[in-house]
Amino acid sequence: MSKPRTRSLSFALAFATAVAGPARAQAPAPASATLGKPPVAKAATKVTSVEGITEYRLDNGLQVLFFPDQSKATVTVNLTVFVGSRHEGLGESGMAHLLEHMLFKGTPTHPDVWKLLQEHGAQFNGTTWFDRTNYYETMPATPENLEFGIKLEADRLVNSTIAGDALAKEFSVVRNEFEMGENNPAGVLEDKMLSVAYQWHNYGKTVIGSRSDIERVPVENLRGFYRKHYQPDNAMLVVAGKYDEKRAMELVMSSFGKLPRPARKLEKTWTVEPVQDGERTITLRRTGDVAVVAVLYHASAGADPDWVAADAITDILTAKPSGRLYKALVEKGLASELFGYVYPTADPGIIYVGAKVRAGGSPDKVRDILIKTVEAVANAKIDASELERWRTRSLKEYELQLTDTGRVGVALSDWAAMGDWRLFFLTRDRCKTVQIDDLARVAKKFLKESNRTVGTFIPTKSPDRAPLTETPDVVAVMKDFKGGAAAAEGETFVATTETLDARTTRSTLPGGIKLALLPKKTKGGAVRVALVLRFGGEKALRGRIPAAGLLPQLLLRGSKKHSFQQLKDEFDRLKADVSFGGGRSPGGNPGVVTVRIKTVHDNLAAVLSLVAEVLREPAFPAPEFETMRKEMLSKLEEQLQDPTANAMSTIFQKVYPWPKDDVRHVASIKESIDDLKSLKLADAAKLHKDLWGASHAQIAVVGDFDPVVVKAQIDKDLGSWKSPKPYERIARVYKETAPSAEDLNTPDKENAFVGVGHAVALKDDDPDYPAAVMVNFVLGGSAGSRLLNRLRQKDGLSYGAFSGLSGHPLDKSGMFYAGAICAPQNADKAMAALLHEIDKLRGSGVTDKELADAKKAYAQTWNARVVEEEFQTMELTQGLYLGRTFDYYKKLNEKIDKLTVADVNAAARKFIQPDKLAKVRAGDLAKAKAKS
Repeated sequence: MSKPRTRSLSFALAFATAVAGPARAQAPAPASATLGKPPVAKAATKVTSVEGITEYRLDNGLQVLFFPDQSKATVTVNLTVFVGSRHEGLGESGMAHLLEHMLFKGTPTHPDVWKLLQEHGAQFNGTTWFDRTNYYETMPATPENLEFGIKLEADRLVNSTIAGDALAKEFSVVRNEFEMGENNPAGVLEDKMLSVAYQWHNYGKTVIGSRSDIERVPVENLRGFYRKHYQPDNAMLVVAGKYDEKRAMELVMSSFGKLPRPARKLEKTWTVEPVQDGERTITLRRTGDVAVVAVLYHASAGADPDWVAADAITDILTAKPSGRLYKALVEKGLASELFGYVYPTADPGIIYVGAKVRAGGSPDKVRDILIKTVEAVANAKIDASELERWRTRSLKEYELQLTDTGRVGVALSDWAAMGDWRLFFLTRDRCKTVQIDDLARVAKKFLKESNRTVGTFIPTKSPDRAPLTETPDVVAVMKDFKGGAAAAEGETFVATTETLDARTTRSTLPGGIKLALLPKKTKGGAVRVALVLRFGGEKALRGRIPAAGLLPQLLLRGSKKHSFQQLKDEFDRLKADVSFGGGRSPGGNPGVVTVRIKTVHDNLAAVLSLVAEVLREPAFPAPEFETMRKEMLSKLEEQLQDPTANAMSTIFQKVYPWPKDDVRHVASIKESIDDLKSLKLADAAKLHKDLWGASHAQIAVVGDFDPVVVKAQIDKDLGSWKSPKPYERIARVYKETAPSAEDLNTPDKENAFVGVGHAVALKDDDPDYPAAVMVNFVLGGSAGSRLLNRLRQKDGLSYGAFSGLSGHPLDKSGMFYAGAICAPQNADKAMAALLHEIDKLRGSGVTDKELADAKKAYAQTWNARVVEEEFQTMELTQGLYLGRTFDYYKKLNEKIDKLTVADVNAAARKFIQPDKLAKVRAGDLAKAKAKS
């Protein structure tokens, strides 16, 4: 049972003279040298006894283990503090290990720990691991040494001198240890692989810590970390060897027993490393002569029954000379050395296996054989002799370890840090009973590609490494900075429905383009343009919807005068953001395309001319068509297993149940993929030629511009671009929704979506439309809505819950919908909560206060919305088409302000019909059901 590297002081002194410096003149005797009988404190409570080891618990929380052995004249005192790198926070990496060093710097009572340990003939050390830190000294078994060891550990547990000057000196020592590790390519590779395998859990950080944290940690922070963790309720004392138990207990009570239990409560670490979802790789290039390849797999925690099976698998792979990897790699001369172990950790650890490859060998070949051999264990038969060979060797190691009392005392640190020191014996017993079927099951569970991290160290004579950079001194950098000229200030313009209409001029150009111009001085001369093209009709677009959907974005891929790259460069030079969208919409108007432009005053004319060129003279480059199609297919294919996309698509299909040959048909994600795959470039080009033009266009310009110049520019660039065929609006006909319930299983998705919807016979100028707006605002259309409060704030089921209740401006055909994302196992609860809030709103309705608060919030939302130029341009184009001005919103808001509770409750009962809802749940529902 090999064990990975721990960080330690890297010394174990047999006698004081081994490394001691010059003796101090007239050095004072240690305080522990006086042997008077200590005062007796309250007796410790006996907890349990296992195989000669007895556990006691003191009132202050300290665990005490006595393991007497009269056969050997040594005594070992081991103090384990349950803090390791797993417990370190941001900027604290390496603190646990650094404290291990600092606890050898002394206390007021024991000022020179090294010297005192030497004087008592101690073999001593300290080690740090992910889950714990321990300190031990093994000394000749005398009453004086027993007293010294117990008093020393009690003293330095809480009284160590964490002094700034001592810390400054120790930095170089720890840094040297860090650098020693950096000189070991195999060790560095292991550290890097851990950091790749563990993306969230602290097992991905090295125990020794970050070099910068080691060098820069303020002494006050280190003291705080010490005071928090180094307390009796977070420690375990083991006394093992030849000693008088009664005397040992007296010493424990007089030294540790007087330490108060701290008021603070240590929180358990809670980070859980997510399941790895694909192979990860890392390559390390440094100077060296021997290459290293290794594989790492997430596995069980040390307390898990499967840990012994993982340990057996690792041994079957790497044991010399019987191991499968040994025979496949070492015996065949491909690798010079093998290693492998299973981390004994409190939280789930790893299986780690690797090989070293001498110069002239092939790391790639060794890596491939390594992976194949390791993962073959999951499917290849494990021979009984392989298991028994490991079992015999493991039990031998346990038995021999138990003959060395001092060694057991120290070894118990790891098992105690995993939750209970008795795991040492339980794990031994598990070694006796584990069977081949257990190994096969564990191999299948963990040894798989999706759980694999592969690392390779490639010796490189002169590695070209980027330099380590420092954080700039921003104060110094900014000391003399003055900045450039401020952007031009805009005018003070209060955007209300009245001021917007008063400032806007509307006209129709000779070619049919309807134009709305709203000039105003803006910050930096910003100006926005919205251009809406309307083309085709129900008959003209039949069978051409895929082309209509792709065409708008395809135009930006190149004109007859400019390539795709040239267009991008020119728009960037002109400080213009330009986007094309539309072409097809669920259940609505597929023959509508919107162009949005944002630029500045001086460049507006050039930008409008370039956009006109793109619209009128597309090049339809075949390579760009294929590139764009692949991009769109990729996005659609990602949605195939997306719960939200699938659920909303299904709800729209239920609400707008048009057949596939109708232009209003709502295509599924799969249908959209098939359509795109079969689409030809010629289809898009012909659609443009047959139907596109500006005869039925609406254009709005808002911001800093000259109205006379812009009007002339638009007429010049687009006025003569006639539509080959007239635009015919496609009616949005109301169809009653058939109630339904459907589950969509999307495997291996961590979130789910629940949604409902039905069609609504509603126009946005109906008398009860204002009440419908407020119904939706209260239910799920605002940050303070009922759905959000219920599913997120109260029940904690959803990150986001919402609703919508729309009315069409021309047809009495709207839609009600509501939805929420959630965990798959909470899909039933989320759907129930969604439906409950819908029923509750229809049943008991809104209250006077709720409506008053909602009106106030709605007004604030409107005020924030109406000042945005993006909103203004889009509403102006919509108004040009509908024959509306902003006065529509003035009247709508006035009606909303006058609504009564009775109005809103009547609208809720009229427009939300639970018995007509199409209900959809989407997610990994099968997995959630299996877990329940």
